[in-house]
Amino acid sequence: MKAKITAKWQGNFKNGNGNFDASHSTIGRSVFKHNKAEGETTATNPEELMAAAHAACYTMTLNYILTSNGIEAEKIETSCTITATSFDITNSDLVLDAEIPGLTNEDFLKYAEQSKAMCPVGKAYNLEISLTATLN
Repeated sequence: MKAKITAKWQGNFKNGNGNFDASHSTIGRSVFKHNKAEGETTATNPEELMAAAHAACYTMTLNYILTSNGIEAEKIETSCTITATSFDITNSDLVLDAEIPGLTNEDFLKYAEQSKAMCPVGKAYNLEISLTATLN
């Protein structure tokens, strides 16, 4: 599979913004900018996009592993926080909350860690990745 997104930018670094060209995705409606204020909902930034990609990929990887082992989850919810300094992205912190009937906590943690190791996006980021996993 190949995924192609074209990012376009207009204006200077401080006051400009960009948008995506994505013919096969709603991401094409997204605006991005470097100085996105906390709580701003009209634009995104690369760090948010990285967090979205990691959370989605990790969740799908865990679901793949569970399904391969004949296990069906009622709910898998993963949040991801990307930590960035001025010119470095240093951490990706995953928080997993799942409802999986009949699964022991020991097996849950095993599958959660296995998913962290297998997640293609996490491997591509090559960052410090933490995982907090809770089975309800």
